[in-house]
Amino acid sequence: MTAILAGIFTLLGVGTMTPYIHLRIKRRHVPAIIFKICTSVLFLLTTGVSVLMSSGAAWEQYKFLFMGLLFGQISGLLGDYWLDMKDMHTKHHDTYVLAGFTSFLVGHLFFIAGLYRTYAAYGSGIGWKYQLIVPAAGLVLCAGVLATEKPMKLKYGKFKGITAGYSLVFGMSIAMAFCCWFFGDKSAQPLVMTVGLVVFLLSDLVLSGTYFGENKTRPIDYTLNYIFYYGGQFTIALSLLAIK
Repeated sequence: MTAILAGIFTLLGVGTMTPYIHLRIKRRHVPAIIFKICTSVLFLLTTGVSVLMSSGAAWEQYKFLFMGLLFGQISGLLGDYWLDMKDMHTKHHDTYVLAGFTSFLVGHLFFIAGLYRTYAAYGSGIGWKYQLIVPAAGLVLCAGVLATEKPMKLKYGKFKGITAGYSLVFGMSIAMAFCCWFFGDKSAQPLVMTVGLVVFLLSDLVLSGTYFGENKTRPIDYTLNYIFYYGGQFTIALSLLAIK
């Protein structure tokens, strides 16, 4: 039943994402944000149904992961909201962009905490020596993002600090999920979550162009951004179905 409900919510999410992309390209902000919130609520429901319908044993073992993903995706929903508000309230554009980026950063911290507490804490799972990989990966992604600013013809400007911080935490999030799978017991959940986070990263690579680049606000740019973003979020949510 859990898989059926999660599948239904995912299909409904695809159904609401499609008109959202169309309306966003047409710059019809109010109806677009309604469909965007609906899509975000649906990936939350995809996560929520796995949490609410988990068995007692699964809850006891994975409760921190469940909560980490749920609160992380709630933070993502808030980030969605703030970033869309910037187009509707241009006077406070910078405030909304900063709030949106910060919300997503906090979301990745929830992901890291849930993964760590479930798979890596107390000497089990990946172990302390492997956790050096996590901050190293974050630093590599952060350095890469900053180093490619000029080659990619981007201008982070006043948002360079939050972009660096977000990249650092996002890199750590991907690395934590991967390490929990590769160095752990090869559970499917962190592997599927790693895939979802990589797809999420592809969205951010496209997004960086639309936010900080020149001539990168074409319909194809918006379309790819949202396909990758929601593809990543739903994959992260569906990773919970891999828990036995």
